[in-house]
Amino acid sequence: MLGKRTISDKKLFKNKATENEVKDSIFFEKDIEYSKKQLLDLDNNFSFHNFIQGAKEAFKIIVEAFNNNKVEEIKHLVSTEVYDNFQNAIDTKNNNYQTFNISSVKASILNIEVVKNYANIKVRFLSTQKVTLNNKIKKLENIKDIWTFEKDMKADSLIWKLVEVGTD
Repeated sequence: MLGKRTISDKKLFKNKATENEVKDSIFFEKDIEYSKKQLLDLDNNFSFHNFIQGAKEAFKIIVEAFNNNKVEEIKHLVSTEVYDNFQNAIDTKNNNYQTFNISSVKASILNIEVVKNYANIKVRFLSTQKVTLNNKIKKLENIKDIWTFEKDMKADSLIWKLVEVGTD
């Protein structure tokens, strides 16, 4: 799940990002230290590195489900509004069948907002996707997406829900 370490991966809590997190450049902006601290105050086992890895996996799963018209399978991963928007987009897409197969994806955290127990993390995805239109490979495209994930940090669930989808 996004942002959770396994029991075998737990380390002593540190307020600063680990060397690996900085080296991997998972933060787009370096001036979000206060928000990072707020999030760590709610969950001192939170790992930004694990979160971004999970976000990339969620991105692939959600895009694949959307492309295969199977958004029902990811309903538990997205908000009601995002789900409804995906359903409407699928209805439109079926008139002009186009799919995107992800060949690579990079992600970085753009913003973190913490309000009471809720955390929102905005992630920028840079992906290379093979675009197919009516079963003919069209081309490789570099696509920028901005997704926002939300979680009640006091809830037992490990799932971060996708609550907003946009472009750069």
